[in-house]
Amino acid sequence: MKKAIILANGLFPKREEALQAILQTPLLICCDGAYNRLVASRLFSRASILPEIYVVGDGDSLLNDYKPHDPDRTVDTMRFKIEGSLPAVYIGRYAKDQDCNDLTKAVRHALTLDVTHIVILGATGLREDHTLGNISLLAEYVKMKNSEDNRLNVRMYTDYGYFTPIVATTRMQSFTGQQVSLFPLSNEMSLSVEGLKYPIKDRHFNMWWEATLNESLGKEFEVKITGTGVVLVYQTHAR
Repeated sequence: MKKAIILANGLFPKREEALQAILQTPLLICCDGAYNRLVASRLFSRASILPEIYVVGDGDSLLNDYKPHDPDRTVDTMRFKIEGSLPAVYIGRYAKDQDCNDLTKAVRHALTLDVTHIVILGATGLREDHTLGNISLLAEYVKMKNSEDNRLNVRMYTDYGYFTPIVATTRMQSFTGQQVSLFPLSNEMSLSVEGLKYPIKDRHFNMWWEATLNESLGKEFEVKITGTGVVLVYQTHAR
């Protein structure tokens, strides 16, 4: 099992658990301008213990100090070796793909590095259209296969909670009183839920809001899926 954190160019995470995860996960992939935010954060004062860092994107959001010296090339992936306070070395491959955003480029790059588990941070906030787009992309990422031909294990964390995309019946770890919302992204499935305050029994949903604002009754709950499609499960952090 190889883990990676992808840092998107939204609000930089504030929760201490997220910041510690960045330091403790062996691979960090920054989406273009997110690298600027990382350098500006207090984490960069601990550059000697930061994990291996890749920067993925088209380079349009990187500050000039971090861009390669060749202005005719567009950077798709840069690998930095940290020396002092600025990246000293990059190994780049050059291509421009405007058919997908930098977050998707980062996920695809993680797969080339044999990553099996991805945590996405900084993908929300600043712009609501980016937030909605990034959250919806989880439905695509969960369908991707890793090097072991298994579905990619991916989760998106914010400062308030986390999203997990599921495609089959799944038992979710929880705690009593945790706020839970379900977002079925297809009407070609029906849902049943056990372990939440407001029960759901073999029901089809047509609107995103219809299965939101529920509450966990204990240490876990089960989401049963009949049919095909993706469900985004949102759970709040423990305070």
